[in-house]
Amino acid sequence: MMSELEVTDSETYIREWFVDILHQFPHVNFSFKTTNSTFNPDSISYREAIFFLCSLPVIWCVIFLLLTSCCLCLQCIRKPPQKTDKSTCLRVSLFIIIFLSIGILTPGFYGNEQTSKGVGRFVESVQDTNQTITEAVNTLSSLRDLANSISERSVLALENVIRRYTNESVRTPLDALTNDIIEAARKARADVTAIRQATPNITLDYIVQDTTSYEFYRWIGTVIALCFTLGVLLLILIATWQKSKCIVMFSIFIGFLTLLVIWGSAGFYLGGAVAGADLCYNPDLFVENVTSQKVDRAILKAYIDCPLGSTEPNMFSDNIKMARDAVTHANDTLYKIQSIVKPFNIPQLMEPMRRVAEELEYCSGNITVLAEDLDCREIHKDYVKAVQGICNTSMLGIIFILLCLPVSGLMFILTMCLLPRFWRLIGKKRGYRPVDDADPFCPRPPPYNGYGSIHPDIGSSNSFPNDRSYLNQGPESEVLPMHGPLAETPPPAYRPTGTFVENYNFGPGRSRYSSDT
Repeated sequence: MMSELEVTDSETYIREWFVDILHQFPHVNFSFKTTNSTFNPDSISYREAIFFLCSLPVIWCVIFLLLTSCCLCLQCIRKPPQKTDKSTCLRVSLFIIIFLSIGILTPGFYGNEQTSKGVGRFVESVQDTNQTITEAVNTLSSLRDLANSISERSVLALENVIRRYTNESVRTPLDALTNDIIEAARKARADVTAIRQATPNITLDYIVQDTTSYEFYRWIGTVIALCFTLGVLLLILIATWQKSKCIVMFSIFIGFLTLLVIWGSAGFYLGGAVAGADLCYNPDLFVENVTSQKVDRAILKAYIDCPLGSTEPNMFSDNIKMARDAVTHANDTLYKIQSIVKPFNIPQLMEPMRRVAEELEYCSGNITVLAEDLDCREIHKDYVKAVQGICNTSMLGIIFILLCLPVSGLMFILTMCLLPRFWRLIGKKRGYRPVDDADPFCPRPPPYNGYGSIHPDIGSSNSFPNDRSYLNQGPESEVLPMHGPLAETPPPAYRPTGTFVENYNFGPGRSRYSSDT
């Protein structure tokens, strides 16, 4: 049955559809037994069911990390590919996945702010309710003190003056009237005491402090997790763009930590979302169970329900009405005393009568303030505002975060699957190195112009003429060996073939395939 709270200005809390969906999640404890889905954090079985839901994303993350580690080891022991130019398609895929992951993180920041906004509304409503309760308690204390002062001091001082300055004929009716004032003050005190006993001195400051502290740590933790994930995605983007194997490998290792952060946060918000849905499914029942030991259940239910047209609860309305009647009767009695003693012109009666009149006026004003503080409409309005802040605004923000984290986690898993392969495909870029063109051991393209030819000493032992006349001076058997310092040098590492070699070995016009001897 839908829980609906109505107030005089038609404000209504209606359970959202996602609360029903999350409330229907299976609640299974560590013994794999189904537990009751009613929100009850004091129950060990219920806490185990929530922790079990929190552990599911973490277990999934650990399994994936194990599989990814095995795949990474396989990539490391495989032989590197012969060609390293086939990574373009993989780079484009990584770019698309990274940009999608960055876009998916955006709803997470929005949901974090929405959750904080809802908690802020809840805290504000609790503070207003706490202020109303505090003011009511203070007003009750003031009324009780005023009633005691009227009955025990002010009226007694008035009686003493009457007995001193009036005769027997006047004193008798005045004593009866002063006794009526004392009796009215005692009745008012009794009514105020009854209301005070029904509303013990409870404070909600600890709820405000705990909620504010927890929300701060939740907000800052979520921001850090999302920003850390965003930073790692940007690092992977840079590594993919630069084709840096070192940055890619570093991104792989830090990506494992990022996966733990993402799925750990997802588990936290999954358990929190289910627990919040259980609370929002019937918030009245939880509030009644928590506060029933401090406040009468009937009074609490009267403030939670607060039907249209009602003001304060019935038990308070009766006490307030009787206290107001008692103060009014005391005022009427005091006016009668004034009318009786006025012909006698007794100045000594003016001060005690003025004091009693002031205290009765204070009592009347405080009763009016007390009626406003005990009006169920204000407290009920704060209650509905608090429930809406948690169950509508904050739960909606948690849903955004809960959708953001698993999707970004899956995208990050896909990224982690592609990065080891990308690391294998990319290689070091081999640039051109400066080469000494005069080095005889380096290959050169034709024409060779005598490069690599050996000629005997002509003119000097180190001279190498450019003419090619020696190639026609005899058969190949007459080619002279090397002399001089070059005789000790090793042969060239590169032996070109072609026209130069044929001319060198066989002379012009002769071929090595010729049969002519």
